[in-house]
This record gives sequence, structure tokens and C-alpha cells, in this order.
Amino acid sequence: MGASVSDPSLPGRFPPAASPGGAPAQGAPHQVAPTRGATAEGASTEGVSGQGPPEGLPRLGVWEPGTGRPLGHVPIEGEAEIAAAVLAARRAGEAWAALPVKDRARRLMAFHRVLGARAGELADLIHAETGKPEQEALGEVVVLLDQIRHLARVAPRVLSRERVGSGWLVWKRAWTVAQPWGVVGIITPWNYPLLLPGEAAVTALMAGNGVVVKPSEFTPFTGLRLAELARDAGLPDGLLGVVTGGSATGAALVAGGVDRVVFVGSSAHGRSVMAAAAEHLVPVTLELGGKDPALVLEDADLERAARGIVWGAFYNAGQSCVSVERVYVVDAVHDRFVARAGALLREIRTGIGPGTDMGPMVTPTQLRIVEEQITDALQRGARIAAGGGREDPGSRVLYPTLLVQVDDRMKVMRQETFGPILPVIRVRDEEEAVARANAGGPALFASVWTGDRRRGEAVAMRLKAGGVSVNDVLSHWSLPGLPVGGTGESGFGFSRGTWGLREFSRRKSILVDRGGRTRDPWWYPYTAGSLRLTRAATSWRRHGGLRGMVAGVWRILRGGDP
Repeated sequence: MGASVSDPSLPGRFPPAASPGGAPAQGAPHQVAPTRGATAEGASTEGVSGQGPPEGLPRLGVWEPGTGRPLGHVPIEGEAEIAAAVLAARRAGEAWAALPVKDRARRLMAFHRVLGARAGELADLIHAETGKPEQEALGEVVVLLDQIRHLARVAPRVLSRERVGSGWLVWKRAWTVAQPWGVVGIITPWNYPLLLPGEAAVTALMAGNGVVVKPSEFTPFTGLRLAELARDAGLPDGLLGVVTGGSATGAALVAGGVDRVVFVGSSAHGRSVMAAAAEHLVPVTLELGGKDPALVLEDADLERAARGIVWGAFYNAGQSCVSVERVYVVDAVHDRFVARAGALLREIRTGIGPGTDMGPMVTPTQLRIVEEQITDALQRGARIAAGGGREDPGSRVLYPTLLVQVDDRMKVMRQETFGPILPVIRVRDEEEAVARANAGGPALFASVWTGDRRRGEAVAMRLKAGGVSVNDVLSHWSLPGLPVGGTGESGFGFSRGTWGLREFSRRKSILVDRGGRTRDPWWYPYTAGSLRLTRAATSWRRHGGLRGMVAGVWRILRGGDP
């Protein structure tokens, strides 16, 4: 889940997000280089083919979420700029698609080397745009590097020609070939500004597509840097394009002539994207919101469960679509789990500088949603067992919060939180935990904590989620071969790994006749002989094997019904 619309309601020391005509907003801090090709920490806005956006476009201000320091501005690009980006990606993609898969893999491994060499620089930029700790920022780079290497290894096999048996038509040969869609439009949120657009982009590129990315308006410079580094690695100009702006830019991209759309964001915005794409019969891949549960059974290793769930809930300040958002703990161990989780939560170091474990909320809108959920829960009888509150009233750093005595009436149990709240629910037993987890909303991922791995695997099969971890949390994203996708309102489709390669390519069927005959027996004109042959084929296919073959020959010799 993530913001996909501009939010002008930046409170306190944060000035308005956008200003018309490229001029800084009134009362705003001085913006960096208010000209074509504006920069932030060295990132150019020239995202299509080395040509900057036209002069005179309105501009969008970008600020550090932790400090309010201006990072710069980017143009709000519209239909004309998107059309140019899509055309550039299509032209570059034609030659790219013609390359053998191994050559595409070789060139994307050059991109891999450039990304690896600039890992520290990328982490600094991610930190500036999101405020997340350096370790988490570097984690985005590491996972993307692993994904590229994995794709380079498996793509030649996954995208290879697949022979299809021709059955009794022995004089014919059939196979399928993987062909790219053309241009893939990718719209991603602000919570993982490198990893989310990067994984989808490199998977689509490996499958032979051109790509146009619309990064979040809160974190555009990381997306722009991704395109710059692709050019530095020698990828063709325009093959990986970036357009900047808010929700109108994203909507224009969906309607802008792309051949497939990937959207990562909220379920509500996912519905809008799907409806808009349907107007053009453009297929979509949706990774949407989730209310991901954790189940702690009575035989769980409570130390591991508490440590894993606390990390899984508050990693990236809870701003992950796969964060733990609700915990069902069997009554026998509930109090001990809450005590240990509360102690671990109090050890989390919050802030925006070095030595912190948890950074700020990226957007004021999400901060407001999280605080409203806490207020609603307290008004309905919940209790804060640990944490709660902000560092100071003007800060976006919200202390991690452990809630107990919660129930299903509360917003924190019915709505996606996407922030640092961990509600813990006491349940009678495993059966109640599974039932309430499945009834509590869509889940991208879930986790089960138990001392019996077989029991954990059995429970995992019963949970309604895109994936389940047993005695683990979040690690699935570190496995490049593991698909990540939702169910129901948490979305559908995949944009990484083997399944992503299949999704970003379409299979074309090829059939070749090798018999050299003037006509096949079942072509016009229909004759008594062709009818006997069809009856024989029916008998053969009905019975199969040697018996079917004998029956078929018998029908040819004697005629009659099959």
C-alpha cells in the first residue's frame, strides 16, 4: 500500500507540495535548481532519453520527511510528456526484444554492477526521501541486486521455446514462444522507492519489454536515479523511462498507450487503476493493501516470536504492505508474549539520524490515519501496553505502539494501518486464531509461530493469504525466486522472479505442417472416407492407448458409428 495521490496538506514546517508554473510556493524554502533537469543530491529529472522536460510545466516540491529540508522539485508531467516517454520506450524496446535472452541478461548484469557500485549513494538518497535507517535503505539495494542476478540465471529457461506434443497429428510440430507485451507502465508508492519500481522494471526488461515508471510524488528522485543508472550501465536511451507527478500523471500513464500496467498501492486506488485500464483492455498486475496477521500458538518459542513480530511490525516504521498488522495469541501464552513484546518495543531507537532503528512516517496523510486509529482504539476500550505518541508535535516520528484489549469494532482491526501500531488479540486456541485471521481482512502475507513445524505448515495451508511464513517474517522478500502476490482485495499477479517473467511475457503458439500433402484428410470436400477417419479418430481418443488404436483401425475397416 502507498500514497498515489498528491497531498497538499503538509503541516507545520512542511510547505505545500506543488507550486504552479515552476515557481517555489509562497513561503516555501528555496528549492534546488528551479530549471529544466532540476537536481536533488545529484539526481537529474531527465528520465526519458536524456532530454529534460519542457519548460513551463508546473513543479512539485519534494522535502525530507524527517526534517522538512527541501530536496528539490520535479515537473508535473502530463499526457504529452507521457506519450513521449511511452514512444521512446517502445522504440528502444523493439531492438531490445530482438536480443537473445542471454544477451539481455548480460546487459542487465552490467546494470547490476552499476547499482552495486552506487549502493551507498542510493541508500543516502532513499534515506533522504523516506527517513528510513541506512540499514533498511541498503536492504532495498541488496534485494534488487539479488533479483537481477536471479533473473539472469532463470530467464533463459523460463522464456525459452516450449515444445508442445502434436499427438496423433504426427506430421505436424507445435511449440510456444515467449514474447514481450511491449511497454509496461509501473506505478509505485513511496515506502520502498528503489525496490518496488526496480524489481518490476528489471523483470519486465528481462522479459523484453520497454518500461515507463511513475514513482511516488513523495520519493521521485530515487526513481529518476534508477533510470540514470540504467543509462550509465549502457541500456538504450528511453528503454527505462521515468515520468513524475501526482495522481493525474499516474492516470495519464494508464491511459497513455502502455501494453500492461503494474500498480502497487491501496485497494481503493487499485480499483480505479483497474477500471481505467479496462477502458483500453490493458491487463494489470495489482499489489494492494493488506491486513497481515501473525498467529502465536501455545507451543511457540516466545522469544523468537516476540522478536520476529516486533521487527515485522515496525520495520520501515510499519510502512510495508507485508507488515504484521494484527497478532492473535493463544490465551495460555498471551500475557508472557505481551510482556516480552513490550520490553522489546521499548528498546527501539526512533529518529532520523545515525544509530536509529525506526524512522519517520513519510507522509502527513498516513501519520494522521495512524493517529486516528490509535485514538479510535483507546476510545473503544483498548489500552496502550507500550509506546505511543510522537517525538514532538511537529515531528513525523511516531513512537511504536503496542495495543491490547482490542476488538474487531476498532479501526485498527478493520482498516490497513501502514504505520507503527501492533494490536494484540487474545484467542482461545488455534481454531479461533485461524478463524479470526481469515475473517479480519485481506492479507498479502501471514506468519505462524509454533514449536511444531508440521503444525505450522498445516496452519499455513488454512490461512487466506498470498503467502505464509512459519516462525519467520518478511524474509520471503529476500528470496528472489519466491513470488509475492495477494488474494482478493490484496491484489493479484506477480512482478518478480519466475512468475513475474511469465506475467510480463505472453505465449504465442506456433504450429508447422511437415507432411507436404496437398490437403489434410478433413478439409473440404467432406467424403465417406473422411467421415470414417473422423469416426476412427473419435474411437482412438475415446479409449486411448493400444486399445484405442485398434478400435480406430477397426472403425476405418468396417465403418459405422464410433
